[in-house]
Amino acid sequence: MITKLGIITLLAGICVALFSGISQFLETNTFFVDLTTSKIIGEENSETIVLLTDIAVVQNISDVIIYDLPFFCILLGIGFILLIISLFEKTR
Repeated sequence: MITKLGIITLLAGICVALFSGISQFLETNTFFVDLTTSKIIGEENSETIVLLTDIAVVQNISDVIIYDLPFFCILLGIGFILLIISLFEKTR
């Protein structure tokens, strides 16, 4: 099950990356051009997540992930992590 979820997440990341790349190549201002997690979950929720801890290092890392990292990179990262987890999963 985790393998299927990882593959689906990777495919979603590839599709979003393709749409973003095509939009940037055609120089159109679509939703996919600068899609980040903060644009999906909203600015107030993003600020709440960033300020969740008082540790400066964690705040800086979550700030980069939520505001600067493109969404397709997050999807690709989650997909790879799920595939690595599925390698160590015990088959029945």
